[in-house]
Amino acid sequence: MRLSLVLPVALIVLLSVVQFPTVHSQSPQLIPQQGFGLNRSASLTVKIVFLGITPDELNSTYLKRNVTVPPLKYQTILAGPLNTGVIFSFNYQLVFADNSTVSSFARYLSSIQREENTFSGPLTPSGLVNPYFTNSSTLSMAQNYFYDADKVESWLGSNMTLFGGNPVSGYTLFVADLHSYKIPSFNYTEYQNYVTPCRPCTPQAVQAHYYNRTVTDPDLGLVMYRHFMTGWGGSSRFYYMDLSAGPSYWTNELPVQVASQLRGISTSNYYGKLWMSKFVGSYVYGAVNNLFAPDQLYPVNYSQNYNLQLFVLDNRTAAEMSQGPQLTATINETMIQQNLASLVPFAGVTVHIKFANVTDYPGLAAIMANATTSLRDLISGRPIVDGDLVYNWFTTSGLGHITNFINVTRTTSTIDVPAFLFAFKGNYTFGVPVKEDIGSPNIYGTFGGEALGDMVLIGLSQQADFTIGNNSTYGQGGKGAGFTHDAIHELGHMMGLNHPFIYDLTEDFTNTVMGYYAYSLNFSQFDRDSILRGVNDELLSFALQALSTTQNTLFNAGDISMANQNIAKAENLYNTMDYAGAVQYSLAAAEDASAAQQLANSAISPALVFSLIGVAIGTAIGILLGYLLFRRSRPAGVQYNRCPTCQQPLRWDPAQMRWYCDRCQKPV
Repeated sequence: MRLSLVLPVALIVLLSVVQFPTVHSQSPQLIPQQGFGLNRSASLTVKIVFLGITPDELNSTYLKRNVTVPPLKYQTILAGPLNTGVIFSFNYQLVFADNSTVSSFARYLSSIQREENTFSGPLTPSGLVNPYFTNSSTLSMAQNYFYDADKVESWLGSNMTLFGGNPVSGYTLFVADLHSYKIPSFNYTEYQNYVTPCRPCTPQAVQAHYYNRTVTDPDLGLVMYRHFMTGWGGSSRFYYMDLSAGPSYWTNELPVQVASQLRGISTSNYYGKLWMSKFVGSYVYGAVNNLFAPDQLYPVNYSQNYNLQLFVLDNRTAAEMSQGPQLTATINETMIQQNLASLVPFAGVTVHIKFANVTDYPGLAAIMANATTSLRDLISGRPIVDGDLVYNWFTTSGLGHITNFINVTRTTSTIDVPAFLFAFKGNYTFGVPVKEDIGSPNIYGTFGGEALGDMVLIGLSQQADFTIGNNSTYGQGGKGAGFTHDAIHELGHMMGLNHPFIYDLTEDFTNTVMGYYAYSLNFSQFDRDSILRGVNDELLSFALQALSTTQNTLFNAGDISMANQNIAKAENLYNTMDYAGAVQYSLAAAEDASAAQQLANSAISPALVFSLIGVAIGTAIGILLGYLLFRRSRPAGVQYNRCPTCQQPLRWDPAQMRWYCDRCQKPV
């Protein structure tokens, strides 16, 4: 084939196959409430570092078997009979710190040690009491030794290299037994003296060590002391538990040196090693399920924007409003926004707070009057506002009056989270008085706040919250607790977070607002991992499901290829725990997979239309360029049908069989 024909054809073909970029639909997609629930696996390494526990005291093989620690976990969604489809698999590594390292740690604890003695009752109305040791007939004094929990966590974080560092994809669990390292600890003899019935008794002293912290309410300044913890963590990807600490009234667990003697255990024999392994394993079980691979309360969903709409409604008496505090002083919008934004750094988070009186809404005022009962909770003694009646008035599953406040949207573009925060008169609290609570009081019969899936309800009161510092138990006149802590906590539930103590109470000693005991004001690293991991799981599960049911065609092959490439990039970051960095690729994979699915299911689509336009334009441009580049040109140089001298037309002379120039009168 001649070159003049080959090149135009090649240009036409080249330009005709050049298509416009694939068009992805950016319209918001409704989020199914149950999430995607597709199977995918996530591997985590759990590195257990023993401080003061030697290999001779354990059966390491038995500890790592399925009977003591979980090898797998199917992540569930607790608010409903659902699971996320994520299967966690755990690889356990055991590290035993050498004696010099443990001694160094114990010396550090001694350097920050603070002693405070307590008795069976407070010496002053606001004096410290150890709630575990209150039996005046057997206790003369409790010598409590406290270590600042945040400082201990900081020391461990700064010395992680001593223990080999944190796993690339996983968490570290420090398990300590320090009773042999000159750390004052509760012992079996003290336990016997304290619990053994006697008459008459000779009261005895006890000693125990704990980890403590102090927190100040960000709204109304109440100082809260959290003294009796046996573990701590949450600022980084490790958790510390001291099995020799306590006993703490919050968990009611005996220290290992007491529990082992109570059961007649010696770790020098075979059974003793198995018992110790099971004892440690029960703590590992709690940390893994509560912190490292927690369940979700509600499905974790991706959105470009999270819009938190808070309605703070004053239901106090006129005298209480006059007494103060002003409603605007009971909540910190900036702190709420910053904390929620830390969970979803890929998205926009806005907080809007509207203040009003309940009487501004006559219908709400009427239902509040009906819900404000004369019933009193049998445990706290506080009067109850029936939370069910209030919720039924708001929810679209009931009377639906929430639409008077907000039209809730739940799409991949925007998720609205409404919250109604009530300032009650007196010491009222929300409660749900059901028949089971009448004869058998339940500690969960009342609640300060609740995340209900479609909204948040919070109820704080003038006496029991806003001005509780005036109570002699606190002795902090003019101080109180506002809405901020509870709002962050309940909004965290709405994002999908659970409490850190579902499987074991020890993990309530975690630096997270989702716990109860510590009264932290921030989310933990475990919380942030849980949300970001959940977002990636949702998007990647969607992408994988879409691709598994999508036929590969000429028109969607590019989208399928891009989806697989983005899945690989997301998984690579996911597996190194860069969950925040993985979100952009997980999202791109979901969008590519969705586009491929749409192309496979539709004969005519935007991408197909643009592809055909690309072919047409490419063909036209190819033909035009071929004509311009390869059309026949006028020959250059001597032209044999004209005279080379005068350039006049030549005449053919048949007699001479030559061209002849009539002007020059000579043959050429």
